[in-house]
This record gives sequence, C-alpha cells and structure tokens, in this order.
Amino acid sequence: MKKAASRMVLLLTALWWLPVSAQPLQGAMNMSMIRHHHVMQHGIDPQYESRVNPLAGAPQDVAAGGKLYAAHCSACHGATGLGDGPAAAGLDPPPANIAMFLKMHRVPDGYLYWTLAEGGVPLQTAMPPFKETLTEEQIWRTILFLRGL
Repeated sequence: MKKAASRMVLLLTALWWLPVSAQPLQGAMNMSMIRHHHVMQHGIDPQYESRVNPLAGAPQDVAAGGKLYAAHCSACHGATGLGDGPAAAGLDPPPANIAMFLKMHRVPDGYLYWTLAEGGVPLQTAMPPFKETLTEEQIWRTILFLRGL
C-alpha cells in the first residue's frame, strides 16, 4: 500500500513541474493539482488504491466503454478527453484534460477507478460520482476506453 501511495505521489508531483507551455488546456493542470493536494493530504481511499482492471481490453469492452464515456463524460471532458465539452464552460475548476494526463503517465487502475467512482466529491468539484450510476463493470469498461484516448 505504501509503495502504491509513493508511486501516486511521484506521478502527481511530476505534473506539478510540467511547464505551462506543455499544457494544452489549463484544466489538466488545475484538476491534477487539486487531486495532487488531496492525495498528499488524504491518500486514496484504500478500497480503491490496489484495484486492478479485471477486463483484458476486448474490443467489445472498449466500445462499450466508449458509449458510456459519450453518455456520461463527454459533455464536460469533450469527445476526445481534452476537457473542452459543451458543458465545460463556466465550471471552476474546469474539467481535466484526461487525454493529456493519460498519455503522459501510467496512471494506476485504482486511481482511475477512485476518480470515476467518487467523482469530484472528495475534491469539492462539479464532477458527479458514478459509483451509484454505473456498475463496477461499466466503470472498468470506461477506464479501458479512457486508456485509448
């Protein structure tokens, strides 16, 4: 558990030093810093930290994840995960640029599951929690899709 927390701190600390010129949208950095501070102060809920996606990434699971993303995430995060969806305007902080974040780092499954399940509740942001809306399998399918953005 300490090893996973150390990797998460290292991952999020790396985002802190990313030059502003390398940030296509400020949403990625704003959300990363909010999550970074939260993880530094509170860690990730232990029920999520060590989770690993049980789905192998079959095309039908990725496609199902894409449909779930389109239905539940794209309004804020945009069709390609840039944080530029039509509902993003006026959100403070803006939605994260998840496409950039996932391309830059190997983000642990547990971190992504926690992010989707709890949403912005622990961070006091507008992202809704999906643990009551989506099944565990649907969350994993969405994560498979996100990894392909």
